Amino acid sequence: MKILVDSGATKANWVAVSEGKTLHQLQTQGISPYFLSDEGIVDVLREVRRSIPGPVNELYFYSTGCKAEDQRRRMNQLLRLMFQEATQVQVETDLLAAARAMSQREAGIVCILGTGSNACRYDGSQIVETAGGLGFILGDEGSGAGIGKELIRSFLNREMPENLREDLNNHYHLTRDNILQSVYQLPYPNRFLATFAPFAFEHRQEPSIRDLLDRQFSLFFQRSVILLEGSQQLPIHFVGSVAHFFQEEIARNAVPFGLQLARFQQDPMPGLIQYHG
Repeated sequence: MKILVDSGATKANWVAVSEGKTLHQLQTQGISPYFLSDEGIVDVLREVRRSIPGPVNELYFYSTGCKAEDQRRRMNQLLRLMFQEATQVQVETDLLAAARAMSQREAGIVCILGTGSNACRYDGSQIVETAGGLGFILGDEGSGAGIGKELIRSFLNREMPENLREDLNNHYHLTRDNILQSVYQLPYPNRFLATFAPFAFEHRQEPSIRDLLDRQFSLFFQRSVILLEGSQQLPIHFVGSVAHFFQEEIARNAVPFGLQLARFQQDPMPGLIQYHG
């Protein structure tokens, strides 16, 4: 049995497969080694171990926060501790998961637009160049967190039209204090900011929200996609919840850059199952 894991900042999807058939599926909180302690990671792995008790031969773990070698090594050790029978354990980035899922064994540009944002050039086997992925403080344009950050800043600065301020406040019951506490004191501020992306989707026809989305996706193309070699020749794939729901806005803002948009997928897991056979 193989276990495939696709983990973002918010949630992780686990699938047990055998000979291409799905045996079991499970969703847990996201596992990023940058945000969770060893104890926190082990707690999640115990939950998985109880749910998938059968012997595991191979485990492929793709997650945000696993680009640095020390974090990959740490995650590998924790996985081997909980799945000692596995003869093969691989820890890779969520960006490689997206590339393999969307482009399989063909070259292409692959973009993640979920809680965070990232982009890469993929040669059909490995990632050969990356851009973006700086996190919600320094980057993440076009992501749920990026959209949410600009939306909340507009709300706090009273730049947002009054009818939208009212709708936003009625929906989320916001105060200046609870916003600042959530961003600067509580865990996972990126997840908090990303919770406002659905509001932007619901009001995407409002001129101020349309402008906000155009800025976010245009900046994503400027600061991530077009920096990659071959971006105007290779097909460009998108994966993630923001990519799925905002396809029209993404396509509209790709036009000035002359890009060839290809596939959009909310969840990379079906493609990963196909890739790993």
